[in-house]
Amino acid sequence: MTDALSFMSSLRWQDFLDIGLNGFILFRLYVLFRGSGLIRVMPVVVILWALRGVALFAGLVVTSWAIQGIIAAAALILIIVFRDDIASVFQAGNLKTFLWGLPSHGNITSMDIIAQTTFEMGKNKIGALMVFPRTKEINNIIQGGIDWDGKLSREMLLSIFWDKNPVHDGAVIIKQNRISRVGAILPLSRRSDLPSRYGTRHRAGLGLAESSDCLVIIVSEESGRVTVVKGTEIKDVRNVAQLKIIMEGHLGNGKKKKSALWKNFFEYGTSALVCLALVTGIWFGLSRGRETLKSIVVPLEYTDIQKDFEIIESSTNTVTLHLGGSVPLLKSLGPKQIKVLLKLNAASAGENIYTVSGKNIILPPGIHLKKVEPSSVKLVLDGTVTRQLPIQLNWTGKLSEELILANAQMTPQNITVTGPRKVLKTITTLYTEKIPLDTIQTSGTREVAVILQPSSLNVADKKNRVKVSYTVVKREKAPVL
Repeated sequence: MTDALSFMSSLRWQDFLDIGLNGFILFRLYVLFRGSGLIRVMPVVVILWALRGVALFAGLVVTSWAIQGIIAAAALILIIVFRDDIASVFQAGNLKTFLWGLPSHGNITSMDIIAQTTFEMGKNKIGALMVFPRTKEINNIIQGGIDWDGKLSREMLLSIFWDKNPVHDGAVIIKQNRISRVGAILPLSRRSDLPSRYGTRHRAGLGLAESSDCLVIIVSEESGRVTVVKGTEIKDVRNVAQLKIIMEGHLGNGKKKKSALWKNFFEYGTSALVCLALVTGIWFGLSRGRETLKSIVVPLEYTDIQKDFEIIESSTNTVTLHLGGSVPLLKSLGPKQIKVLLKLNAASAGENIYTVSGKNIILPPGIHLKKVEPSSVKLVLDGTVTRQLPIQLNWTGKLSEELILANAQMTPQNITVTGPRKVLKTITTLYTEKIPLDTIQTSGTREVAVILQPSSLNVADKKNRVKVSYTVVKREKAPVL
């Protein structure tokens, strides 16, 4: 139990993302290529890949190279042999279908064909009359027609109801996804309450529906409107989806569809779990199966320094960490992912020695510490004090022989400095940066920085600049005797 908890705590959020993302990709490949010849060959490639891993683990270098070559050649052959299957997958209508949808692999149902073709005929104002019997026999009700027994398709329906076809005015009888009869004559309804826009097709469809349990679909040649008749009920249909629902209810496909949905849910759910388990196993084998070592230099970070204390000397500012872990984790590891923290809350003025160990080091999950060099750090700390020091202008070079520096004033003349007590004891004056005299031609002002040396000195609000005003005059020429 302890080992399991230790292992779980070593996992990073990147590991879960890595497993989930690759599991999803593998599942989508299964869904997209399901039913194709390629998916039946893939287990062979997986077995070869597993054998290569076994060969590597056993130290069979030549064998692993040979299997790797076979896998590469097999991948190329599969792409060539199954190029049509691959092309059909990448011809998805949109990105959503490719990443999330369930492909039909070309298996469009008869209801899809009928519903889509019906509204296509309505759009083109092609009159149509289609009958879907259920349980009652209708041969004694309908008259004439031609026995057909043809396969149901969009092209067949459009051809039958084409206005130049001799049978286009008759009804089409569709049984068990096949066109059983064309050009059939249906009995006309004697109802007197029908709207005037209903023509002979509508009366014929209603007449059959009143005397049977058929569903009749009618497309108006004048308006292109789609109408459904069943029993004594007549209803206009506005879209393909609504027509499919009506047909499913009549043909009793609702339960079959629900059963198919549960079957698909079980199949895809099981496949998703298998893909996730497979990717998890591969990830575990790659990330945790082979361990290696890596040395990395990391800067030291100091925390909890006491107020009025500063570090004035350190034996080192970095440490070398010798780390162990899986090859992928160590390859992606950088100094910014590691922290070496030394808490100085118990430090005192003078020399302090701190041991660097695993307690001071923050490592990413899955990485463990082997060794630290150096294992200890010597720090010299001192209390900070604040003093006011005079500033001296640091002139350099010389003026032109024709000019004299008559006056120079500096504002401010003193600066407040904070730093280690030991350091400030040895400093009596601070100097500005160099001011070159040879660049001065006229009187003026300029701002110059005050040099803070050593770097442990600080100025309040970082205001370490002063304003220098200077006056230069021309040198008087000596009289010529």
